[in-house]
Amino acid sequence: MIKSGENLGIPFLISLILLLLCIPFLCTKAQADETSYQVEIDAPSPLNQLLLKHLDIIKWRDNPRMTPAEWQRVSSEAPQNIKDLLATEGFFSPIITSSLTQTNGVSLAKFKVEPGSPILIQDVTLNFAGDITLQPNEDQPNVTKLRNGWTLKSGMQFRQEDWSQAKRSLLAALLIQRYPNASISQSSATINVQTHTAALTVDVDSGATIRFGNLSIEGLKRYPTSIVENLNPIKPDSVYSQSELLTFQSRLQSSGYFRSVDIKVDTKASNIDGSPTTNVPIKVVVEENPAIKVGIGAGYSTNMGARTQLTFDNLNLLDHGWWLSSALKIEQKSQLLSGQISLPTTAKGYRDSISGSASHTSIQGQTITATKAGIKRAWGPRKREQYVGANLITEHINVDGAASSSNHAATLAYGITLRHTDNDLNPTRGYLFNAQFAGAPLDALADGKFLQSYIKAQGYYPVTASTQLIARAEVGMVNGKNSAPAAFLFRAGGDQSVRGYSFQSLGVTEGSAIVGGRYLATGSIELVQWLTPQWGAAVFVDAGNAANTLQELKPVYGYGLGARWKSPVGPIGADIAYGQKTSEYRMHFNIGVAF
Repeated sequence: MIKSGENLGIPFLISLILLLLCIPFLCTKAQADETSYQVEIDAPSPLNQLLLKHLDIIKWRDNPRMTPAEWQRVSSEAPQNIKDLLATEGFFSPIITSSLTQTNGVSLAKFKVEPGSPILIQDVTLNFAGDITLQPNEDQPNVTKLRNGWTLKSGMQFRQEDWSQAKRSLLAALLIQRYPNASISQSSATINVQTHTAALTVDVDSGATIRFGNLSIEGLKRYPTSIVENLNPIKPDSVYSQSELLTFQSRLQSSGYFRSVDIKVDTKASNIDGSPTTNVPIKVVVEENPAIKVGIGAGYSTNMGARTQLTFDNLNLLDHGWWLSSALKIEQKSQLLSGQISLPTTAKGYRDSISGSASHTSIQGQTITATKAGIKRAWGPRKREQYVGANLITEHINVDGAASSSNHAATLAYGITLRHTDNDLNPTRGYLFNAQFAGAPLDALADGKFLQSYIKAQGYYPVTASTQLIARAEVGMVNGKNSAPAAFLFRAGGDQSVRGYSFQSLGVTEGSAIVGGRYLATGSIELVQWLTPQWGAAVFVDAGNAANTLQELKPVYGYGLGARWKSPVGPIGADIAYGQKTSEYRMHFNIGVAF
């Protein structure tokens, strides 16, 4: 009930004004909600996909604030937007027919596109200035090679992305070697719409030839400067090269001494008088890792069973930068105590080490207690690594159902590993190769002379973009009297050998045990189908065996299926394999590339 004398004028007036202000918005919103906006494009493929992906009207059609007036504006601007997009693909004379219709609450914008003839490249002119015009033709990069490597040839269709990429590639070839201050001073693409041709011109200034100067090092507190200097592949006054800088940084990072590495080269440095210098210094800033590292871990493998491990590392033994690494590993089938002292890389690139170990292993009825001491020298980059070594080994062997024995040998060894893959951790193309030779050359230092030869190869081939073929083969042979220590004989079976059989279960039967043989041959073919960039499924066939004679070396087979994951530390696999000889299924796990 409204009481007499109550004043309702002001509140009523305010409410009325607010209502009047909201009416246009409500009407517009209702109208926008009732209208559906659609686009239809009739253009040849793949231009149709280009327009659907990049046209502004496509992006705006589902905007909740779209109104008929705004739709009209966007539709009228669409033909020019289409022309601009087609020009990036080399079509400069398109015919575009557009219409805008309204039917049953649907506003349809239709565009028929006739792209016309594409622009073809007619002339290409590359002009060079700077030191590159004065250098000997055998120096790299040179004008002839750059012109031959230009990717946009006469007769090819002009595309804006190809034009930009060609200029980037041309400039990159100069920047990465010899001319880090190179620039494109001018470039033009002259389009003749009448003849449908393009004339391309690029003016390149290489600038001065830049050479490396002296090396300066910051951040060393414990280690001598020789640790950094001996890993430096760059010689003073050598021509600037980005690949050499990357190699230097990679060596420092993989050395294990440093937590972080930063290499700086000021290619625009000036002399004292302000003139540009052509010999630029190299500045290395490092942050050292802690000198002492202690680690403990646990794990499980299908080869050796459950495992626990304790490690101790001293990266600066006796304050000489010597690296002591030691480990105590206890597994179900094996126990190992090992230590190694690695010396810093020498100025000539040699990596020397001294090692020793004591182990106890019980596998397939054969128990081996062994001690080993040795020295080793390795050299070469990761792609071609070699080593020589000398070792002294003693063994005591117990075989179930047979007599025990002891053996010793002083051996010399040589090995080489070749790595040529597109990715070290998760290769998809390329090959890996390893060859090792070890022998006891003197009867006085062994129970008998012998020579062990072992070769392993693994190849990767992409059958399709998502299908990969992996092939592996290994062969081994021991020449000489039947007196080689068990460590130099061969057994097969397990994760990285013949799947479907337990670890080292393929070999020579002695008593009730399986012992090593003088000959080895295994192989594998695996097909991996990648279902996502990280996950895949595999099918494989393995074959192989170990024996004392070639006549007895008869292969056994294993077949199976598996899952693959491209992890940050390398491929991880889980396989179920069937051993044809034993009629048993086995589970296998593996991680990384076994090279």
